[in-house]
Amino acid sequence: MVGNALWPKSDRINQQNQSHAQPKVREDKISIVITARNNALFLAESIESALNQSLPCEVIYSDDCSFDDSITIANRYHDEGVVTLETPYHIGVCEARNRGAAQATGNYLLFLDGDDILPPDYVKEHWDAMTPTTPFVYGGAEAFGDFTTLWDAPEWKQGQLWLRNFINTSALWNRQAFETAGRWQNKINTMWDWDLALRGARLGAPALSKAILKYRQHTSSWSANIQTKYEKRQEILLPQMRRACARLSVGSIISGRLASFFPEWMSAVAQSVNLINSQEPVELVLLDNSRNENTLSLMRAETNRYRNTFETIRIIPHPVSFSFSNEKERRDQVAKFMAHSCNRLSVEMRGDVHWLIEDDILLPLEAGANLMNQLTDGWVPPNAVSGCYRSRHTESQFVGGHFDDYHLVNAFTEIGTEATPVDYCGTGCLMFWRDRTPRYWDSHYQHAPAHDWEWCARVKQSEGEILMLPSVHCGHVKTPEDILY
Repeated sequence: MVGNALWPKSDRINQQNQSHAQPKVREDKISIVITARNNALFLAESIESALNQSLPCEVIYSDDCSFDDSITIANRYHDEGVVTLETPYHIGVCEARNRGAAQATGNYLLFLDGDDILPPDYVKEHWDAMTPTTPFVYGGAEAFGDFTTLWDAPEWKQGQLWLRNFINTSALWNRQAFETAGRWQNKINTMWDWDLALRGARLGAPALSKAILKYRQHTSSWSANIQTKYEKRQEILLPQMRRACARLSVGSIISGRLASFFPEWMSAVAQSVNLINSQEPVELVLLDNSRNENTLSLMRAETNRYRNTFETIRIIPHPVSFSFSNEKERRDQVAKFMAHSCNRLSVEMRGDVHWLIEDDILLPLEAGANLMNQLTDGWVPPNAVSGCYRSRHTESQFVGGHFDDYHLVNAFTEIGTEATPVDYCGTGCLMFWRDRTPRYWDSHYQHAPAHDWEWCARVKQSEGEILMLPSVHCGHVKTPEDILY
C-alpha cells in the first residue's frame, strides 16, 4: 500500500484473502474437572458418570496428592480421553480445582467431587439453561449413601444467596465468569461453593436448571461432617462467610456546611473501616454538593491520605440546589433532595453492603466492625443496622424508634445496651444489604417529608428487620466545636 492506494491484486489472491478473513466461530466446549483426595472407593463411578454424559465433555481428573489407588484408577480411563493431573504434595481442594481448570480447554467448566455422580443428562440440562450473559447455571442435589434427602434449589432471587447457600459444587460456569470472579478460593476452610457463587453472582443473574446432582454421603465426606455431625457450627460458619465475602461501599453527601470538620470526619471513617479488616476491597463514594472549589480541594487532599484504606475513592459532582419560601417548603425540598441523593448513591455504590454516613456524624472507632458483625450475624441476618445519634432539633430524642397504629413517630429517648429492632432510623449511620432492601428512595412517608422513614417503612412491609446498635453511639455535629452525644 502506498499512501491510501492499494496495488491491484489478482482475483486468486483476493479469493484467498476473503476465505482467510472469515471470522472463526469458537466452538462451545464443556470441560468436567473432577477433584478428589483418597476417594479410590468411589472415583471410578464418578469418572464414568462424567464420560457417559449425553452431551460429550472433556474430562480432567485433578488429584490432590492421594496415597490410595486413585491415580491408578484414573489412569485406566486414559484411552477414553481422561487427563490425569498429579501433585507431589497436598494443595487443598480449591487449588486442585483451579489446577484442573487451568488445564481444561473448554470455554465452559463444570466441577465434580470424586465421590459424587452426574446423571446422564446432567450437563445437557445445565447447558439448556445457559445463555451468553449467564455467569453460571445451578441445580438441586439428591443425597444418597448414609442418608437420603433432596435439596431442591430455588429460582434465583436477588439477595437470597446471602442468607444461605443453595449452589452446589457442580454448577456449570462460563469460563470467563469463573476467571473474572477470582476462581476457587479458600477463605474459611469450608463453604467454597458458596464463596465462589457469591462472587460470580456479581457478574449477572445465574440460572436454575432441572439437573439434580447425585451427592454421596459417607462418614469421611466433608459435607457430612459439617452438616450432620456439627450442625451447630453452621451458626458460626454462615456469618464468617458473609463477612469474608461481602464487599463494602461507603457513601456520603458532602454539603460543605461543615467543611472545616471534613478532615476529622474523614479520619474517623477511615479508621473505622480499617477496623472492619475486610478481606474484600472497600470503596468510598462522596457526592460533592458544596459547589465550592475550596471545599472540593480540601476533600481531594484529605481523601488522598487514605488511598491504602479504600480500593477506590470517587468524588462525584452533585450540584443540586433548591429554593423555598417557608418552613414547610424547606422540609419538603430537603426530603426530596435527600431521596434524590440517596438514589444517586445507590447507583454509584457497587458493593454488596452499603454504609451511608452523613457529613455531620462523628463515628466511634468500632462503628464499622460492630455494624458489619451485626449485619452478617445469625441464620437470617437483619436487612439493615443503624448507629445511634441524637436529633439536632430535639436533643432529648435519638433518631430512631417506632411507629404507632396511626403512623405517628415514637422516638427513643433511651437506647439501653442491646441491639433493638426499630421501625425507622436515620441515614446518619446506616449499613444495609443492597439486595435485601428497597433499591430506590422516596421523599415522603404518609405525606410527611422523611426519606428515611419511607425507606424503613418499606423494609418493614417486606417483613425485613432493622436493628439499632447502642454500641455504635455517634456524635451529631452542630458545629466543629459543639458535638451532641
